[in-house]
Amino acid sequence: MKTTASIRPGAFTLIELLVVIAIIGILAGLLLPALSAAKAKAAQTACLNNQKQLGIGMMMYVDDDSGAFPVWASQHAGFNASDWIYWRTNSAYPQVEQSPIVRTLAGTSSKLFRCPLDSDDSQRVQEAASDPDNGPYLYSYSLTSYNLDNNGINPGMTTIFTDGEIYIFKQSAIRNPAAKIMLAEEVASASSRDNPTGTKVINDGRWVPIDGDPLTARHNGRADVTFADGHAQAVNWEFGSDITNSQPSL
Repeated sequence: MKTTASIRPGAFTLIELLVVIAIIGILAGLLLPALSAAKAKAAQTACLNNQKQLGIGMMMYVDDDSGAFPVWASQHAGFNASDWIYWRTNSAYPQVEQSPIVRTLAGTSSKLFRCPLDSDDSQRVQEAASDPDNGPYLYSYSLTSYNLDNNGINPGMTTIFTDGEIYIFKQSAIRNPAAKIMLAEEVASASSRDNPTGTKVINDGRWVPIDGDPLTARHNGRADVTFADGHAQAVNWEFGSDITNSQPSL
């Protein structure tokens, strides 16, 4: 007769369990970086799609406005109904979904203006604490906008309202629009992944390269941008440091 001990199912030994745990740990170590990279790639794809949609909206706006670009959305000039983005958080102002360049786009939401990897608001909120009327700029993208030159000429790429005067900028004034950054993905936090130069974070709807506004580096050293012909692509963050890639007249 077989004893109870002789028919008892075999069990894992402690060594076998440790081996299995070690193998699982090794596999997890191999898989997690791949999963992280895939997640980052998916987020960049979503960011680039945002830029493409905003580029389409901008081109439609410009076509409907006789070739004129919308207003710069500067924090210093006050709200204007023709601002390209309604970014102010004060409830007295319209919501971002009502921004002129996205009114004709289907399914517009605030997510369209923000990269999924742009997840840290702390520095923007801190810097905007002294400006409650405007509040922080909680979006990832800004529109290329140079200040008026010494002769009162608007170099573009936005229409400017200042001191009661309007300085219209038209698409026809852009040389080689396929090579000029129109919408930039700016730095939004102090993270070294995001902020390659350690400079200021995005604070309104303008991207001004000559004032030291860098592109972000959050996509493995690259930023997503939309060019003045409406196409979007990723570029090295250093690309934005060369003003020939953004100043319309060059």
